[in-house]
Amino acid sequence: MLNHTSPKPFVFVLMPFDEDFDDIYQMGIKDACASVGAYCERVDEQMYDERILDRIYNQIAKADIVISDMTGKNPNVFYETGYAHALGKKVILLTKNAEDIPFDLKHFLHIVYEGKIGNLKEELIKRVSWAIENIENSSSVYTPSIRYSIQGVLLKDNVSANVIEYFDHDKKNLHRTLQLDVFNDSEGVIDAKDIQIALITRYYTSSVAAMLPDGRYWHIVPDFGEIFPGSCKSIKINMDLPNGITHKSLSEPGVPAELQEVSRYGRNIIPFNLKLTHLEELEHKVHFT
Repeated sequence: MLNHTSPKPFVFVLMPFDEDFDDIYQMGIKDACASVGAYCERVDEQMYDERILDRIYNQIAKADIVISDMTGKNPNVFYETGYAHALGKKVILLTKNAEDIPFDLKHFLHIVYEGKIGNLKEELIKRVSWAIENIENSSSVYTPSIRYSIQGVLLKDNVSANVIEYFDHDKKNLHRTLQLDVFNDSEGVIDAKDIQIALITRYYTSSVAAMLPDGRYWHIVPDFGEIFPGSCKSIKINMDLPNGITHKSLSEPGVPAELQEVSRYGRNIIPFNLKLTHLEELEHKVHFT
């Protein structure tokens, strides 16, 4: 059990914002967490000045435990739950109806409470207690130090980096490529399983992109395996443009973008500018520099 001087574990709750769930949250989830010494919140109880989606990402990253009510197959809850799983969080799934848990998530911890708040509270006390014990028993780890560059430009706040556009004469296709280099400045090995890296852009989409509620595209960086200390891995992402977006609108001044790094250690966001540049233009600049 927790020592009385220890900070309370933080439980972040994902569920539909609907008054039908208020009693489930207040008398089931929140009371169960309080019973085992955990602090529990939903995003609508918090005060913040960033966008709600950014706040949710931030709170998932900070949480020791995430509880997700999948009832009704709410798309926002499903998306946020997937994000929590990608970060390796301890996630407890709830639902009134067993069929609301997707097949590929049924092997995760889940509680089918069938609208019975007493049963939910009883089961949650067991599950949250177990999760807290696992938090306390986890071993300490170092904090990784990572640098990123795009086409050789070191990413830091508000720099400009390039998406390279070129014509493939053999395949008769126009290609747009972004090369992300990940440098490990840490003393230990960085494993892609322990960290999530994403590029968030306007207009550019790709085969690894999902559209966010605000219209931007979330590009998940493909698995890069392990990076040994002092080493680097390069990842190429082929970028596409939706119909109606012109080269001119993306080349000058470019579009806002950001890189997000999320892991058990926290969340790092680097805003930058992304410009579409012809390969010939870039080679010309390099030649005369």
